[in-house]
Amino acid sequence: MKFMRLIIAAIIITSITPNSFGQKLWTLEDCINYAIENNITVKRQELSAEGAERNYFQSKMELLPTVNANGSHYYNSGRAINYETYSYTNEAFQGGDVSLRSELTIFNGLQTLNTIKRSKYDFLAQLQNVDKAKNDITINVSTAYLQILLNKELRDNAKEQLDVTLEQIEKTKRLVEIGNAAKGDLLQIEAQAASEKAALTDAENNLKLAYLSLYQLLNLEETKEFDIVFPVIPDITLSDDISDIREIYGDAVEVLPQIKSAELQLKSSEKNLAISKGAISPTLSIGYQYSSRYSELNNRATGMVSQLSEQPSGVTESGENIYTYNYYNTYADSYPYLDQISDKQSNAVFVALRIPIFNKWRTGNSISQARIQLADSKLNLDLQKQNLYKSIQQARTQAIAAMDRYTANLQAVKSTREAFRYTEQRYQVGLVDIVEYKTAKNNLNTAESNLAQAKYEYIFRTKILEFYRGEQIKL
Repeated sequence: MKFMRLIIAAIIITSITPNSFGQKLWTLEDCINYAIENNITVKRQELSAEGAERNYFQSKMELLPTVNANGSHYYNSGRAINYETYSYTNEAFQGGDVSLRSELTIFNGLQTLNTIKRSKYDFLAQLQNVDKAKNDITINVSTAYLQILLNKELRDNAKEQLDVTLEQIEKTKRLVEIGNAAKGDLLQIEAQAASEKAALTDAENNLKLAYLSLYQLLNLEETKEFDIVFPVIPDITLSDDISDIREIYGDAVEVLPQIKSAELQLKSSEKNLAISKGAISPTLSIGYQYSSRYSELNNRATGMVSQLSEQPSGVTESGENIYTYNYYNTYADSYPYLDQISDKQSNAVFVALRIPIFNKWRTGNSISQARIQLADSKLNLDLQKQNLYKSIQQARTQAIAAMDRYTANLQAVKSTREAFRYTEQRYQVGLVDIVEYKTAKNNLNTAESNLAQAKYEYIFRTKILEFYRGEQIKL
């Protein structure tokens, strides 16, 4: 029973993979997605897009009427107008007023509608800027990822060459022992091994630096458990029919965000000019206003009484005195605040027309500035297209050069490898000296390194051309 437990425990332990301990192997897609989610530049562009969206929302809200309420309360001491009698009084009292005003613009030279369109274009342009930032991160991460793959292959090649040299040292030692090789040959090949150990150290350091570049792009805080997936790169199938520049450019203009952003900015500038011109036209609006007031000086009239005058106001033809009646208002002891507000309210509906005549040339200058901005937006679009065409032209030329370089280095490796095998066989039987052997081995090392660099250069350049056409970078 105890033996069976040991067997089961052994099976469990051997079935545990490195990933079971929490180490994650990052694919290129994982790195790109993580970098985009955590990149500060992308986050800032997203915040700018959110702000542009709020501006777009606010521009649509400008179609609605304005509604504003006001209220005030004051304490007066000294000479003031009594609005009940429209006469001056000189006493301390409290008062106040309330008002409500609503206004709706009917026509303002289409400025509101054009502002909505401009804000929409600004918002859409900012979304394209977000995509542009993501594309930049994608290219940078892909470059760093491929650099790791290249440096790992160079490191592996350096290690493989060192292993071959170490094996050759053991063979040479045996030859020296039996007298078939000179002691100097052994010293020469040991020096070769020392040089290759230094080259291996350099390759390992370059690999660490490549990892560091990727760490920094991902903004990782902890890098001890970080490692990437090393995909199996299939044999490269060279293609002589790399797409024409104009074909790639035609696809790129339709999909790349920097071009779309420049086009949207041009449309925004066109609407901005229309807004500036709209300021010349009259503005027509309708509105409603409510107002009321309160004052301690006001009294509430409760009725009217009549009283016969004590003094005659005249005489009749027969000499009798004529007396008249005087009428007086009666007032309540208090006039509450809410009652005054209700009794003294006024309502008005109005139509307002504003005709601009002269405003210190502000409108004219605004139109001129809008025209300049429109011209600059056109130039910016042309510049973006020009830069894109140049970038594609350069990338295609580099891809063709990388293809030619890979083809040449592939043939060089085949030839150099055969030459090294032949030299190695001759060295083992003493037909060539150590110098010729070292030269052949160094030539092979150089050829294999050049081939690895040419391979990844070709992969990267072709992926860039695919990216220009809207395809995602994948390995």
